[in-house]
Amino acid sequence: MPRLYNDKSRIDGRKKCDVVIVGGGISGLYAARKLDASGVDVLVLEAENRVGGRTLTTYLDDGTFIDDGGQYISPGQDRIAELAGELGMTLFPSWEKGLTVYCENGSRTSRGELFLPEESEVQSQVTGTADALYRMAQDVPLDAPWEASKAREWDSLTLHQWLEANVVSPKARSVIADSIEGVFGRGTLHTSLLAALFWIRSGDPLDPYVADNDPDPERRIDGGAQQLSIRMAEELGGRVITEAWVSSIEYDGQGVKVSASGLEVEAKRAIVAMAPAVAGRIRYSPAMPAIRDHLMQRAPMGWLIKVHCVYPERFWADDGLSGTAVSDSGVVRIAADNSPPSGKPGILVGFIEEAEAIGLSLTTRDERRGAVISDLVRYFGDKAANPVLYREKVWGDDEFTRGAEGGYWSPGVWTGYGPALREPVGAVHWAGTETSAVWCGKMEGAILAGERAALEVLSELA
Repeated sequence: MPRLYNDKSRIDGRKKCDVVIVGGGISGLYAARKLDASGVDVLVLEAENRVGGRTLTTYLDDGTFIDDGGQYISPGQDRIAELAGELGMTLFPSWEKGLTVYCENGSRTSRGELFLPEESEVQSQVTGTADALYRMAQDVPLDAPWEASKAREWDSLTLHQWLEANVVSPKARSVIADSIEGVFGRGTLHTSLLAALFWIRSGDPLDPYVADNDPDPERRIDGGAQQLSIRMAEELGGRVITEAWVSSIEYDGQGVKVSASGLEVEAKRAIVAMAPAVAGRIRYSPAMPAIRDHLMQRAPMGWLIKVHCVYPERFWADDGLSGTAVSDSGVVRIAADNSPPSGKPGILVGFIEEAEAIGLSLTTRDERRGAVISDLVRYFGDKAANPVLYREKVWGDDEFTRGAEGGYWSPGVWTGYGPALREPVGAVHWAGTETSAVWCGKMEGAILAGERAALEVLSELA
């Protein structure tokens, strides 16, 4: 699609502005939008040849959009829905009608409920555990989880260790862990109990088990989630520069000098709108305080391969299936219907998470395709065997994100390094969804973090 914003080849090698923002994803662009609306001269530097960060939308020949990155808008995420409306975009509910396929212990079933009739005790344990964790989470301050009354005790354990000690049923433990951790639960490092409690309070992972009513379906953006960033960048015009990889930031209390491959920008303030692990690749002068530097070393990115298979029709709907599959084996352990609002073509999305993504990292694309289709056939039958198109986005290989979802916190990180997450260092401020106290790790969190950083900078400039 045409880019109406700028690139570094069209400007001088040196530039001055009030605020320079490093990172052209949702968080950085929203911060720029906020500052621009307040009359601040702002410049956004983006290393990729596109904007959007961890959102990425591609298009089929017929114009059908496919979100290779972040896409879902959950109930209660009002700011991103508001932004989409301001930018002239519409939302539609995800395809969820029909039965879910479950593959457990080598057995396949399709049903409308998570638990089998004979699993009432498991269901009871899940509900009780969700309620207990939800109550514990109310003691976690959103702006400072490390100040919870039991922060050190909770941060010394992983969520899995707590579940092992408190929940008898292996399935109940798995359901709770998967609901809270998502992709991070398959990682080589497990999240701490404190981090899990923060996520519970920050977002909605346990709503299916503690809410009084059934949650509304998640929504998607017609045309793709990357359009949020593209349209914000179009509004900003020449103040967004792509293919500008920031290698170093010199700073003090009065200003910054940012170097980005042939471009040098001087500004009064900088906002680094990137995941901590990626922000740590920049050379800072003077060096960051040790607590900030160590934080950036200890917040790994989730490793994810997102795959799509395109079919002429939503054939699974003819069988009464929703397109959702949940499995305890295979490379694709979560699948869903990712078709456009019209329902044509039919598109299945699969998530290859952490452990499985690592295992497939050295295989070929054809080998991954074969493994993915084998799983989809297992879930949806022989009609899944011959997609007209197979697509994949290996987020771990993405040079400037190195992963998807977001950074996560293993034991000891929150209590040891948490205070450095949002605290400005000299004239350098921090954004990105990982720095959000609410909806941390989500697109909504990216917007809230961008707004917070912009307000910090406006206060300093005033």
